[in-house]
Amino acid sequence: MNSFSNRLKIALNENNIKPIDLSKKTGIGKSSISDWLSGRYEAKQDKVFILAEALNVDEAWLMGLDVPMRKKDNIIDLYNQLEVPRQKKVYNYAEAQLEEQNKVVELPNRKAPLLGDVAANPTELTYGDPVYDEEVTSNVPSGADGALTIQGDSMEDLFKNGDICFFHRQPDVENGEIAIVEIDGTGVTCKKVIKENGSVILRSLNDKYKDRKIEKESVRIIGKVLV
Repeated sequence: MNSFSNRLKIALNENNIKPIDLSKKTGIGKSSISDWLSGRYEAKQDKVFILAEALNVDEAWLMGLDVPMRKKDNIIDLYNQLEVPRQKKVYNYAEAQLEEQNKVVELPNRKAPLLGDVAANPTELTYGDPVYDEEVTSNVPSGADGALTIQGDSMEDLFKNGDICFFHRQPDVENGEIAIVEIDGTGVTCKKVIKENGSVILRSLNDKYKDRKIEKESVRIIGKVLV
């Protein structure tokens, strides 16, 4: 069975760390590390823990017990075991994840009036009476002027029946954007808007529903859905 001194030397060598660097990393005096390496003394339990953490080895292994050197593979160990082309893939993925994480911004507290229901079924148009004493306060996006409760399944998987959708009031949207649309003044629906030769095609996201083509004059855009 290897002594503490030998285990410490192995750990330093495996991590390519010099004794002076270990001293700087752990805050343990150079003379103490020198004594341990020479076998003059063995480190006490609290120092063994610090050394094991710094050298990424099992504390029990460092003390000379017959256990694996590493507690478990950490991400650095796994990365170092990969071939260079695979390391590049891991690095690029990690970099993209970090960039995405840094873009996450907690939304400030916002409110949007819940105005009623909107059909997500091309054959049924509904629009509830405005309910200004009810407000949505959770996950309200910037620019939201109001919220509606989706009725139906034609906008799945973006919106399911009962979901809340937020919209920004505006009289028109770009071709292909999703909007809250009023038809012939009878009710409203939530659909992708496709403009084509003086007509408007209202398209569902659920493939089981067919497009609905309506004369431009019969359609009024209430607002753009915020997604």
